[in-house]
Amino acid sequence: MLKRIASPLLASSLAATLLLTTGCALSPQVINLETSSPLQTSPAQVGRSALVRVRDLREETEQLGTRGGSEPENAPLISKPNLQLALQEKMQNSLQQLGFGGDSPFEPLKVDLAIEQFDYQCNDGAWVNQCQLEMTMRLSIDNEALKFSQPFTLNEERSVITAPRKGYNEEWINQSIDKLWQHMMNQPKVKESLGIK
Repeated sequence: MLKRIASPLLASSLAATLLLTTGCALSPQVINLETSSPLQTSPAQVGRSALVRVRDLREETEQLGTRGGSEPENAPLISKPNLQLALQEKMQNSLQQLGFGGDSPFEPLKVDLAIEQFDYQCNDGAWVNQCQLEMTMRLSIDNEALKFSQPFTLNEERSVITAPRKGYNEEWINQSIDKLWQHMMNQPKVKESLGIK
C-alpha cells in the first residue's frame, strides 16, 4: 500500500522539478500603443503650421523587445501601430494641442524625433523575475533662428513574480512613453524653441 501511494507522489514531484528546470517558452505579445497627447495643458492657438518627422534608427524596428524566458527569440513584443507611426501621430497631436496647425503665412516649424533606443527586456531562463525598459529619443527643432537638439532618456527596472502579461506590459510601456514625453515637451529650452510659453 505504501509503495502504491509513494509512486504517484514521486512522479508528481519529478514532474514539478522538471517544469521548474526547463521552464515554459513564452509567446509573442502585441502591445497597443497610445497616440494621444499626454500634455497637461489647455489647447492654444499659435497660428503656425508644423512639419513633423519621426525616424526609427534601431536595427530591429518591428519589435519593442523580448519577453525573455527559455526561448526569448520566439517571444518578441510587437507594437500596434508600429513605434514610428505611433510617435508620429503622438507628436502631431501634441503640437496641435499646443496650437500648431492650419494655414499660416509663416514658414512652418520643423520637428524631428529620432528613436535612438527602445528596448524592453526580461531575463532569460526558466523563471522570469526581472524586466527592464530603456528608451532614448532625440528631439530636434528648427524654428528659423532658433534651433534645438537634445537626447532624452528613460531607464526603468521592475522586479516581477512571473512573466508580465499583455495588460501589465501595455500599461507600463505607455505610461513610460508618456512620462518621457511630458519631461521632454515641458523643458524650457523646448518651449522656447517652439515659441510657446
